[in-house]
Amino acid sequence: MFKRFVFGLLPGLLIVSCNNKADQHSAAPDSSVAKPEPMATEQPSTLPPFVVFRNWEQGNSENSQLIVNTYRAWDSDSTGVMSTYFGDTTRFDLPDGRRFTTTNNTIEATLRKWRKNYKQTSNIPFSLISLHNKDLDQQWVIAWTWNKWTGTDGIKDSMLYCDNWRLKNGKIVYLNSLQNQPSKSLVKRLNTLPAK
Repeated sequence: MFKRFVFGLLPGLLIVSCNNKADQHSAAPDSSVAKPEPMATEQPSTLPPFVVFRNWEQGNSENSQLIVNTYRAWDSDSTGVMSTYFGDTTRFDLPDGRRFTTTNNTIEATLRKWRKNYKQTSNIPFSLISLHNKDLDQQWVIAWTWNKWTGTDGIKDSMLYCDNWRLKNGKIVYLNSLQNQPSKSLVKRLNTLPAK
């Protein structure tokens, strides 16, 4: 039965393969005629309309460096230096649900007031993603940060943060900070991250 199937299939394959070879030889490409470039078509989004941030591309790496510098200034209690990284007006949406708005006249005093709550801090941004949103023409840096601190009362604590920084003209204009309580096994792994 199998032999009959193979012998029946063999002539068909031979005919098809011979026809393909004939087509290849009969239509030689004309190299003098320019080939049209395929048109780039933008596909309509399949995302629902409530997804505002749809079209992303890699952002400027200098933005990521600015965020690293911001964490370093915070950890070294250099709020004066840190305040130069912020725009004329900056909004902060913090993990506890509070929103603050600062201006270039109030940013340094606000940062100093917040930093006075800590004897020591250590922010290790182990993931930085610089992005440009094409829909709204916005620059963002998404930072996953392992944060350890000692409060003024001497109590030590740590938390995993996802900080979403928006920048405009090389200055920070918005921070949305999300707090995450990691599992014990993840804490062990995060504690092995190299110090800055």
